[in-house]
Amino acid sequence: MKFLSILLLFGTSMTMAAPSPPDIHLPVPELETLPNGLQVVWFVNHKLPIVDLALFVKSGAVDDLSGKSGTSELLVNLLDRGAGGMNAQQLARAVESLGASRYAATDEETISVGMHGLAPDAPALLELLAKMVMKPDFPEAETRRAHGRLLQQWSHLADYGETLAGLAFRRIIANGTRYARGTFLSGKEFKQVTREDVMAFHKAHFAPGNAVLMIVGRVDPAEFKKQVLAHFGSWQPSPRSQTRNPDKFAKDPRLVIGSQLAVIDRPELNQAHVKIGFRAPKIDSPDHYSLVVANALLGEYFNSRLNSLIRDKMGLTYSIGSSFAYNKELATFSITSTTRNESVGQLIRKVLDVLRDFKKGPITQEEVATAKEYRIGGFPLTTSTLESVATQWLSAYVFGLGPKRLNEFIPKIAAVTRDDVSSAVNRHFDLDHLVITVAGDAREIEKSLASLGNTGGMGLKARSRLPRLKVKRIPIRDLM
Repeated sequence: MKFLSILLLFGTSMTMAAPSPPDIHLPVPELETLPNGLQVVWFVNHKLPIVDLALFVKSGAVDDLSGKSGTSELLVNLLDRGAGGMNAQQLARAVESLGASRYAATDEETISVGMHGLAPDAPALLELLAKMVMKPDFPEAETRRAHGRLLQQWSHLADYGETLAGLAFRRIIANGTRYARGTFLSGKEFKQVTREDVMAFHKAHFAPGNAVLMIVGRVDPAEFKKQVLAHFGSWQPSPRSQTRNPDKFAKDPRLVIGSQLAVIDRPELNQAHVKIGFRAPKIDSPDHYSLVVANALLGEYFNSRLNSLIRDKMGLTYSIGSSFAYNKELATFSITSTTRNESVGQLIRKVLDVLRDFKKGPITQEEVATAKEYRIGGFPLTTSTLESVATQWLSAYVFGLGPKRLNEFIPKIAAVTRDDVSSAVNRHFDLDHLVITVAGDAREIEKSLASLGNTGGMGLKARSRLPRLKVKRIPIRDLM
């Protein structure tokens, strides 16, 4: 993330002693477990008269049955479409009459359902939340409408180059794992998902022993616990197992490309969308914080290596950046950018040059110091509200990182050395197994690659010892 305050870093002389990291101690929640197994997390703060109530289910899209991807996505679209004897309009009016808001979302490993409103309305919001998560009706008419809306949205996937490049990248880099299909594999498969599938998913995974209730904001814990027990205390464990299906998904032969470059042909796009990356260490790696610093100086802020060369000096793009993405069992590193179709080859080659030089070294002390200041300086902004602190805590909880994770970021980043960064990059930047995806005009893109000389190796083999990158087209239909 880019913050305005980072501009201050560029005017600071690197010859000065590094400032001491700020002494920040984030609040740690109180945790308790109800007799039925529901974990309750209390982040109490009386500064503002607001409250956030959220229930997190420790299941997600990876728990959709084989051949039924999209089940959890359909489920979250139905939770407020009728529950506990209230229809969709009644639920909407009940929330809106309180000046509150509601949400429901899923990702690959979790489902979240929540309410945000004024503290005096917390009991009413909790009652509505309990109805949505414990007693959804999944009305047939609403199910048909939601199913149709999701199919319609999916049919427009090809309109967005960034989405196409990102989806192809994810499918290829996660191929053969539980994460390759995402929350939605294809329209054809989603057509097989029925109301009965949604109800079965809810029965199997929405259970107190598989959920966490988070209470954030101004409440009296002693009094509000009575409300929690009244609405959630009778929630019974599911008779079905919530253990995650251990089966891996078979590799899709259409997406097995090794160290190749995949082009998704979309001739109407004036700008090509490019994604380059590789599998990375999981979030609990001992090298995690060293890689956080490495990513910052490579492509996270304005004067990073990628931005300085490819955007500022060469003018190949308006935007380029790098990031890590984490699941429990898979982590990835990626660089994302856009450029003209005819400039794709040049942009890719320069990115690979930067990666090669980054791994080869040297990485300077000044770069490491700037990256550390950037990450430490930005941390207070990412934890400036109690809601953001609760989100940080939940992320650590989902990944099983322990209660100390919330307050260790600044000291861990401050302790990273140049040698730590260099060693981590050398160990984990796997340039022999790159995945590159480009969405745009395939004809122009392939011409830009050919103009560099040997398309197979893009003229880099001897110089950078990178793998030969053979171009392969992936039809949009193979993604949808």
